Amino acid sequence: MPSAKTITIFTLAVSLLSLSAAFIAQYGFGLIPCELCVMQRIPYAIIIFLSLLGIFAPRFRFTIIIIIMFSFIAGGSIATYHSAVEKHWIAGPVACTSEKSPTNQSMDDFLKKIEQAPIVACDQPQWSWHGITMAVLNALWSFCIVILLAVFMMRKKRSTYA
Repeated sequence: MPSAKTITIFTLAVSLLSLSAAFIAQYGFGLIPCELCVMQRIPYAIIIFLSLLGIFAPRFRFTIIIIIMFSFIAGGSIATYHSAVEKHWIAGPVACTSEKSPTNQSMDDFLKKIEQAPIVACDQPQWSWHGITMAVLNALWSFCIVILLAVFMMRKKRSTYA
């Protein structure tokens, strides 16, 4: 069974890998992130900070690992929400979702709406493989990490986290 320090190093590596993949997709392959895509990166940045804290503050590792688990749950939840928006199961944020223009709208209102529109709509995934988008992959990845961390946590006693 891995030590608590190994678990925090693992979560650091997972988060660095996840953010690296997002930045490679953005800058290497030209996939422009939408508002929800950017929001999905925030938990990983928080986890990187917490993991570093856990590596260098052994006294608080148990608490830090619990907070890291909740951060992965938050990230997976944002990704799940984004996936539902992409599938048009639920409405996304108004500023981030494409919508059909009503026919009774004036030309000036229509032009203003175009000027204020986001570059990338949250409900139009830029990449998909057999219907699996990056948001779906992120949700699956995040929740798998949560399950893995939960298994590690259940097998260790709280006193062994120092």
